[in-house]
Amino acid sequence: MVKIFLTGASGYIGGDVLRGLAGKHPEYEISALNRDPAKASQILEQFPSVKIVSGDLDDVSLLESEVAEADIVLLYWVQVSGASALATPEIASETFGEPSDKTYNDLDGVEEIKALIQEYPSRAVDNYMLKVAASSPQVRTAVVFPPIIYGVGGGPCHQRSVQVPELARFTIERGKGAQVGRGLNRWANVHIHDLSDLFALLVEKAVQGGDEGKVWNSNGIYFCGSGGEMTFGEISEEVAKSAYEQGLVKTAAIDQLKPGEADAIFLHASVMLGTNARCEGTRAKEVLGWKPQQGGLRAEIPKIVSQEADALKAKK
Repeated sequence: MVKIFLTGASGYIGGDVLRGLAGKHPEYEISALNRDPAKASQILEQFPSVKIVSGDLDDVSLLESEVAEADIVLLYWVQVSGASALATPEIASETFGEPSDKTYNDLDGVEEIKALIQEYPSRAVDNYMLKVAASSPQVRTAVVFPPIIYGVGGGPCHQRSVQVPELARFTIERGKGAQVGRGLNRWANVHIHDLSDLFALLVEKAVQGGDEGKVWNSNGIYFCGSGGEMTFGEISEEVAKSAYEQGLVKTAAIDQLKPGEADAIFLHASVMLGTNARCEGTRAKEVLGWKPQQGGLRAEIPKIVSQEADALKAKK
């Protein structure tokens, strides 16, 4: 019996990862950390075979006990980073909305990626995982760096992503679209179900064993852009166009916002909407056989706009 310990089951990513694993591998024994009784009930309602571990990430002794009992550990706040790591130099220099011709490759460019992370101590968790990978080779580690995530999550509690839904929300609320600066910055993107498939493949590889050097530790860095990038100017245009066509705003025009103006609309908007994160899931495709199946972000945007409009109406 394969034992898995999972955190983040009530969240957008963790909930969908749980959906993917429980559906594909009912034989796995999955324990999920959760501190909220109401959310625990939601998790059990959808996944009655899951064992709820009552506690939080500050309970070190509990975590040590659960990790010791598990064959595989999926720690959301440790093993899921974010492609904004690639934008750390832009964040440091406060350069937003500008283009970049730099695309990162997680198969052939691992050393370059690690050097970038190590250059910035502010990436504390990423740097910690690099140290663990180097100092404890007996522990097989992997860190996943998602770009823009889109699509409705299949977990029990939170099904909403952040970047594009927030852009859609504030476009509707302010009555006009917006971008950070010139909006020439590009991000890769991935559907939430394709991202969960990648996690399932990592778990399956851990169960099967083999190909250690290619999959884990010093090489265990995974980007997951599923192919095709968009500038945030293009995304903003599509959001404003969809909102206009659905009668939610009176114009499809776009405003250029300064970073501070964007951050005043929602937290860290200048980073989430104004930086570059150009990458593709090359390693996952090559060493795990990852094959994204879902449609692209552009086709999903009208649905995102409609969902945000419904959510805003429900709050009134």
